[in-house]
Amino acid sequence: MPTPAQSRSTLVAAALLLGAGCPRPLPPTMVPTYTTAVRTEDGWVNHLRRYAGEGEPVLLVHGMGANHYNFDYRHEISLAHALQQQGWDVWITDLRGDWLTVPPSPKVRWEITFDDYARYDVAASVEAVLSATGAEQLHWVGHSMGGMLLYAWLAQHPETIASGVTICSPSTFQDYEEPWTVRTFRFATRGRGRIPARSLSVLSRPLGRANPMYGRIANRDNLDWGLTKGLARHALSDLPKPVARQALTWLESDALIDTEGRDWVQPADVPLLVLGALGDRVVAEADVRATCDRFPDCTYQLLSRDQGLDNDPGHIDPVVGTIVDEVYPMVLSFLEAQRGDSF
Repeated sequence: MPTPAQSRSTLVAAALLLGAGCPRPLPPTMVPTYTTAVRTEDGWVNHLRRYAGEGEPVLLVHGMGANHYNFDYRHEISLAHALQQQGWDVWITDLRGDWLTVPPSPKVRWEITFDDYARYDVAASVEAVLSATGAEQLHWVGHSMGGMLLYAWLAQHPETIASGVTICSPSTFQDYEEPWTVRTFRFATRGRGRIPARSLSVLSRPLGRANPMYGRIANRDNLDWGLTKGLARHALSDLPKPVARQALTWLESDALIDTEGRDWVQPADVPLLVLGALGDRVVAEADVRATCDRFPDCTYQLLSRDQGLDNDPGHIDPVVGTIVDEVYPMVLSFLEAQRGDSF
């Protein structure tokens, strides 16, 4: 049963969502069992959403500039729902900087790096899930940066992870070719504060389907337009400039490094499924595939037409596109094979 504090947190979250004007109410099966506040070691208050099940815990971690809606926005396109229906105890984390997270001081609201996510936010989430469930380990599914955070967490505490699935998550950047969008991105990362992704989304709304960014982040054939409009409104989070600058250092060094130049990717004997998308224009598919060169118990699966899918998916559509009916079963099948003694 949720505690009074957890219940209050759920009510606050619901009120905020209603105030935001959610374009389509969440059906009853999509409402979390409860939402709980999690305090990090350095004083941030983040949130975990739980979709309770009788099985082992699985933690879902979103990507850069995203939030929990990438995993639970609508019933028919929801990895959280798909996992819960198979008996998993599902938890979704929101990382610092999301609109519902609370910093220890307004001065540090946007003073955030990838290292902060990896050292503090992930630690607080993993500890909270294991404490609440009594499990010794959890399973992890991460999209994009959410998978990269798994690699970083495995370099710190591999003993807490039973298995992991990463989707479009590179562990190196040796094959990345910098497009004009990244050159523009470099200019936007200067100074302090944030890149206002949510406001930019509103400003670009009149472009509708013609918005060139949709073709950059996804295969348009896999986008449900009604869903995409809702996700653009609610699933985006403003991007802290220090995180963006750190991402640029990865492109320059060809490696996933911390702010001190140390490689976050270290071998760990944990079962991994790495999914890469042939049509991905955000990260290089070869850099995703290279992950299995770094981890001994790693399976790589290419998402492409040649591998039996309807088309070649892009970066976000394996998680929130109409192609999820072909992708989710891969995730579920792998995790099912890893069920064991972690709970």
